Amino acid sequence: MKLKQTKVMLFLLTLVFALIFRPSEARLDPSLDPNHLCSDDETTPVANLPGCFYAVRLAADQDIRWLSRDCCEAVKTLPDCLLLVFPYKALNTIILKRICVTKFPG
Repeated sequence: MKLKQTKVMLFLLTLVFALIFRPSEARLDPSLDPNHLCSDDETTPVANLPGCFYAVRLAADQDIRWLSRDCCEAVKTLPDCLLLVFPYKALNTIILKRICVTKFPG
């Protein structure tokens, strides 16, 4: 290889490694990341409504019979985050909001 080609290859290799090992810092704010777990403060509308969290847990397993209109209104106030419904299962609140919109349109 010529010297110029070697320099270009070395530059491109350095650039690729820099992009891989130093990712963008644009998504470091956890409030902007939809893949962070919901905090206790964020889930208080669902937790304060009797039976709502249990209905949301059942809705996570596709049993939407127990979701009430009031519970769905509380779910719609949740930010975009992962709601821990079982010890090892988290559900994105966007999916829960869609379930509520499907059950109670309008």
